[in-house]
Amino acid sequence: MRNERGALHFEVMHSIPGRLRIHLEKPITSTEAFEGVDGVTRCRYNPRIQTFLCQYDPGRISEERVIQSMSAIYAGQVGTELLHVKRSEESGFSMSSSGALALALIGVDGALKLAGSTLTGVSGWLSTGATMAAVVEHAYQELQLRGSFDPEVMSVVYLINSIGKTNSFQASLVAWAATFGRHLIPRAPREQVYLVRREERRTTLVPVQDRRKGTDFAGAMLRRGTEMLTRAR
Repeated sequence: MRNERGALHFEVMHSIPGRLRIHLEKPITSTEAFEGVDGVTRCRYNPRIQTFLCQYDPGRISEERVIQSMSAIYAGQVGTELLHVKRSEESGFSMSSSGALALALIGVDGALKLAGSTLTGVSGWLSTGATMAAVVEHAYQELQLRGSFDPEVMSVVYLINSIGKTNSFQASLVAWAATFGRHLIPRAPREQVYLVRREERRTTLVPVQDRRKGTDFAGAMLRRGTEMLTRAR
């Protein structure tokens, strides 16, 4: 959806808690409206390279809320009907030290189980505990940065239910893969398209759903199911 007529882009280039650097496709005339957002402490605009630096208080407003508010104000100022909000600051590969430690302990536990070692009881508890701590830490970090966490961290419930059971290795591996697996895959920056609606005193953004993605996924699953049935015969 890159070639819509009249569409503009709002690109988050860099982010850390309390600070965002944004590239604006079209220049703005003032930062006053942006600084009026509750929780935003300072805004600076560089008209030469069209970058916008926003500082905010993470204790009062989340990063996602800042981006939503800034993009809505920007859309209202530049007069676009369609806005692309792009998150280019996210890296394709990220692994916390706790996640790496959990993976190492899961590997040790699996190797000991294959070898029939008597130490599997200890290694199982260590891998389960380390995985649980890594998942909880990951959820907390996302909560601090975005104001929410991804649903895959709920795999910790499956992990808790496996404590003291024979499937602790499988549960730890599944919980780790569900939480960290997608962060190891290089991916394109997130991009969401919004319709811009102007009301009397405010501008709101309505997300546009890309129905083609759902159709393509359903088609791929149908083809895979057909192939499996054909092979079974």
